[in-house]
Amino acid sequence: MEQWQAFGVTLACEVPAMLLARRHAPARVALGAIGINGLTHPAAWTVAMLLAPAQYRVGLWVIEGIVVLLEAAWYRGWLGVGGLRALGWALWANAASLGLGWWLW
Repeated sequence: MEQWQAFGVTLACEVPAMLLARRHAPARVALGAIGINGLTHPAAWTVAMLLAPAQYRVGLWVIEGIVVLLEAAWYRGWLGVGGLRALGWALWANAASLGLGWWLW
């Protein structure tokens, strides 16, 4: 899978997931999801491509964990929700995109 395809899968999963979890205007939620994924996805992809095959499985979980924490912090600030709620949303959205991406790959 190419990076642009993976980014498309990410947005196709995470934007709707965030829209389901939201309590804010849909445009604000969608812009927030697109914005943070526009930052985290290229960085995560780049780091993942630097991993040796033996490091990939563990490295991917570490990368995803960091991405979830960064996105949760973003949603907390962007949407003004509590930390646990933001963490749950970020975990839900990333689990959906990682699962679909892994299945398609």
